[in-house]
Amino acid sequence: MDPITHTLAGATIARAGLDRRTPLATAALLLGANAPDIDIVTAFLHDENASLACRRGWTHGPLAWIVLPFAVAGLLVAWDRWARRRRDPTAAPVRGDALLSLAALGVFSHPALDWLNTYGIRLLMPFRETWFRGDSVFIVDPWLWLVMGAGLIVARRSQPNQSRVARFARTAGMLALAYLATMIGLSVQGKRLVRSAAEAAGIAPITDVLYSPRPATPLAADIVVRTPDAYHPGALRWLSDPRVTFSGIVIPRGDWSASAVLRARETPAARNYLVWSQFPYVRVEAQGTDTTVFFGDARYRAGPAGNLSGISVRLPALP
Repeated sequence: MDPITHTLAGATIARAGLDRRTPLATAALLLGANAPDIDIVTAFLHDENASLACRRGWTHGPLAWIVLPFAVAGLLVAWDRWARRRRDPTAAPVRGDALLSLAALGVFSHPALDWLNTYGIRLLMPFRETWFRGDSVFIVDPWLWLVMGAGLIVARRSQPNQSRVARFARTAGMLALAYLATMIGLSVQGKRLVRSAAEAAGIAPITDVLYSPRPATPLAADIVVRTPDAYHPGALRWLSDPRVTFSGIVIPRGDWSASAVLRARETPAARNYLVWSQFPYVRVEAQGTDTTVFFGDARYRAGPAGNLSGISVRLPALP
């Protein structure tokens, strides 16, 4: 999910009553909720698409779940000792154990939210590079912003009545969880409907189904049915009849054994892109003595998606 959603989640958990456990409790939850996205620094690497290959990997896996809470808690303990209490010697010191548990809660909330969308997450890195996708919520969901943001605003206006603050924050958190549970349920049922519709349309054998909710439209989703040789895109609209429709477009997965494809895959840009891609396809186009190889991902074929939609590798003629 986006940084705003992670931040709102950490703030909602804090306002639900955990911010009273120790000084800097809210900071521990906010930093923890965003800490796994430290992998954004890979955007400054020189290798093209290195950021895609590194995103949602090591910093979102089991080792990070152990290391990041200690890093966040240690940073806040140091801040408390060398800055906060130097400015105000009468301030109550932080509780290190409480900061650690709160930072861990914030860190754990991050992969849980990231799993929800079609981008996916490598939960088992560095032990396995398998991608996991919840296919339930668009990566930027304004409804989550609205529910948690409104709850935090009302809670803030309820100060200094701490019981009312916690009650409003908990209500917002429960509504957000109910919304997410509903979206997960729609995704599960939607994939079943898509499989049935694809089989009825003669699309087989089905190896995977993508259910991608549209931005700010919970009752509509883009779909992609994967077979061994091609992808079949379409749409699902819960309030329409029929609910599932296919565009009629067939995206061949391409010949991955072609010599030009094998050469193109060795370039850093293509190698990094294919680490991230989960619905990959390839196209080869001859241009005089040169050859262009295009690697795409059927998840992001429709609409503006920047470098997520694909990359082209131009290969000069062999001597």
